[in-house]
Amino acid sequence: MTPLIIAARAAVKAGADHLRLGTKDFDRLLAPDREVAFRMYVEIGGDERNVEGWRIQHDRTLGPGKGGMRYSPGVNRNEVAGLATLMTLKNALADLPFGGAKGGIALSTRDLDGEDRAAVADALAEALAGVVGPEIDILGPDVGTGSADMDRFAASWAKVTGAHSGRGVATGKSLEAGGIELRNGATARGCLQAIRVARKRADISPDVGIAIQGFGAVGCELAELLAADGHTIVAVSDSSGGVYDPDGLDLGRLIETKNESGSVTDHDATRIASIDVLTVDEASIVIPAALQAVIDVDVAESIQADLVVEAANGPTTLDGLRRLATRGITVVPDMAANAGGVIGSYHEWLAAREDRPCDGGHAEKDLCQRIDRSNAAMWDRAESDGVDLRTAAATIAIERILDAR
Repeated sequence: MTPLIIAARAAVKAGADHLRLGTKDFDRLLAPDREVAFRMYVEIGGDERNVEGWRIQHDRTLGPGKGGMRYSPGVNRNEVAGLATLMTLKNALADLPFGGAKGGIALSTRDLDGEDRAAVADALAEALAGVVGPEIDILGPDVGTGSADMDRFAASWAKVTGAHSGRGVATGKSLEAGGIELRNGATARGCLQAIRVARKRADISPDVGIAIQGFGAVGCELAELLAADGHTIVAVSDSSGGVYDPDGLDLGRLIETKNESGSVTDHDATRIASIDVLTVDEASIVIPAALQAVIDVDVAESIQADLVVEAANGPTTLDGLRRLATRGITVVPDMAANAGGVIGSYHEWLAAREDRPCDGGHAEKDLCQRIDRSNAAMWDRAESDGVDLRTAAATIAIERILDAR
């Protein structure tokens, strides 16, 4: 099994065990409502490709499935199932009217041009025409996908199904296609709110050093937000490696360098390995914001921070979590830390469903309030029940699902 499905099953088991659920309820919580495996024949670069894909609707008790669609050569059924399970917990914890879903196709995006992406989106719409919909399962961008892919998929899905509009079948679209400004940057804004809650609960100063592994859209914007909030960013990394300055990186110049050269490693600072960003002495908070399963037991042993905030999905292995717990390092789980993106998606979907513009001010306020409420409830439950934050979060999410059945 992949690290993601192991982590997802462990989170469900922790919550179920804490609630003392029986085998029947536990098995039902794990089993997906619906799995669709498909093959698409797509012409890419003049050659026909046979592309394998999956869409898994894990649990739709609380509403239509909601989760991203990733394009990645290494994606497989178990990875998608794990992500769909995590989306169920995340959406329930955020008190959204969504179930959990996820999808993926085994395709590298390295050499795809605009025409290729359009052909893939068209084929995906054909494959999923009867599987997804605004009241069934709503797609969103994920690894390897963006607004252009969601735009094309939504338009193509409407043509294939004969629907009046495809606005509600996908979120993360461009503004011209019915997207909203909040969706861009929503994950980073939500993560900032989760960190603010954690600072108060863990008695961490609002000016401590922070290290971020992953300097893509989420990591970069989060760094800017945290710096504006008073923190010093001492280390960051991307796929090429990391940079480090114990006195704090010049964030403005770093972002300029990243935009110009494509890598943070060209910035004028000490170069370190990407994984070493998480272990620098000057970071009291470390944020894995890119890949899954990066904090294993060895990395967990070397982390010097007081707090780990999971901006990525499933960045910490089970052995890593156990080691962090033994060392007394608190972990804010992904389902609580990175829910800002799906909350932004909720407001885009709601505007499409009600055929109206999105009130950006109201949507941003709601995002902050939902993150505050869900994270505060998680910390309260952990304290009252004597459990870790992940168990507390999963317990709250499972209770909401069971109460709705």
